[in-house]
Amino acid sequence: MMATQDRREQDRARRRNDILLSARAVFAQQGFRRATVDEIAQRAEVAKGTIYLYFENKEAILADLVLLALADLRSQLTSAIEAHSILQPDGQLRAMADAYLLFSQRSPDFYRLLTAFDGGDLGNDLSPQRNQLILDASSYTLDLVAQVIADGMALGMFAARDARQAAAVLWAGLNGSLALLSHPIRRSMVATDLPGLYHATLELLLKGLTCAEGAPPSGQPTGASNESEKEMMG
Repeated sequence: MMATQDRREQDRARRRNDILLSARAVFAQQGFRRATVDEIAQRAEVAKGTIYLYFENKEAILADLVLLALADLRSQLTSAIEAHSILQPDGQLRAMADAYLLFSQRSPDFYRLLTAFDGGDLGNDLSPQRNQLILDASSYTLDLVAQVIADGMALGMFAARDARQAAAVLWAGLNGSLALLSHPIRRSMVATDLPGLYHATLELLLKGLTCAEGAPPSGQPTGASNESEKEMMG
């Protein structure tokens, strides 16, 4: 009896995963807005009604894919952190930034799902529980960056007033460079390729974050030019 129940649970988990994989492919091809539950069901080779046994709507499918994407990204960022000593927070941040760029290039469908969810009202049709799961997962990812910055502040390398706000600025800047070159017209306006702009943005942000030699780690910047950089980093 127990073996039968376990087999049923395994079958349900497998069917649910098949639906998610099918939805990921359909969203990548059609875009979330244009994709339909009928197309997902057809690709998963199940009846449309079967989809609703596992997910209440298309937005719920997207939400679970976003959670998978965040878990994938979190794993890559954690590996990047662990590849460098805690005494090298600047190296950790550079490695995390590289991991994020690779994530956007190697898993472009996951990256687009994350940006689509962040930039719209897709959470309006989700249960409070699913919205909270996504918020918690997103916050945890940002906290990874904030902790590295906090470690750098403790070592006297970084001069941010608020580690989490500085992490948000870093995140916004890197996302902005990715978004800027995602459109052909914008690419023609910028005389560099994506890695070049991305890493130039990263280095500019790190310069604003890094303590000037001889400056106190959490005090006011010494020069007028540094003041604007430090204000940017919180």
